[in-house]
Amino acid sequence: MKRLVAGFVIAVAVVLLVPASSRVTPAQQSMPWMRVDIIEVLPRELDQFIEVQGRDVNEAMQRAGVPWRSAWRTAEFGNLYEWMFVTPMDDLAELDRGGPLALALDRRDLDRIDERVRRTISGHRSYALRYRPELSVEAENAGSLSLAWITTLEVAPGRLADWQAFMRDRLPQFRGSNAVFGMYERYLGSGAAVWQLVENHSSFTELERPTIMQLALGSRTGDTVAGLAGVVLSVERTVLRYDPRLSYSGTGPQGGRFR
Repeated sequence: MKRLVAGFVIAVAVVLLVPASSRVTPAQQSMPWMRVDIIEVLPRELDQFIEVQGRDVNEAMQRAGVPWRSAWRTAEFGNLYEWMFVTPMDDLAELDRGGPLALALDRRDLDRIDERVRRTISGHRSYALRYRPELSVEAENAGSLSLAWITTLEVAPGRLADWQAFMRDRLPQFRGSNAVFGMYERYLGSGAAVWQLVENHSSFTELERPTIMQLALGSRTGDTVAGLAGVVLSVERTVLRYDPRLSYSGTGPQGGRFR
């Protein structure tokens, strides 16, 4: 997912909670890391939030060499003062070095931005994801689509292989239907181990089409959990809108995406 670092709230180190059943294989080690920061903004501080993120934070991250930053805001349904920021990470070792902003800013500027950020928000949680290109359907124009339909699925312990086989077996079907989506695996962060499927759209009208999971189950209205009984424990759906004011672009994976 695409289009967030010690010393200030936006870049607080993630809590590393790796499920006991997770084992990192050599293939997994080569998958791109991404950091996701979900931030709740104080309504009265909205203008200040936009200013500090769009100017101070983005400028410092670009100076540190972070190639892109993608900002997404809840679209119509949900917490309308919630933003999601996505940035790439070369590896987790960059957190040992303090993160990009610690490299780009001296202590005084870092503390100043830290203070400005804290005054504008009421909550912040972070996750680390990995993009799974072998379970995604890519397209060159995905980055021009401003809405992201996100399906978050909690996979039952011990059923990971079943879930991946389910999606892999249906990739030809998805490609034949001109679907565009990216698959992401949440590795690190609080809460259950989940997978996120990101479908890119240009309008709400397009959201009336069958979702990827409905296509996979052969039903426009089929229940994802019922169709994957014993494999998927829960499903959450949300729609985000790309926020170009708080984003900047660069190169990145070309699938269904947070970029």
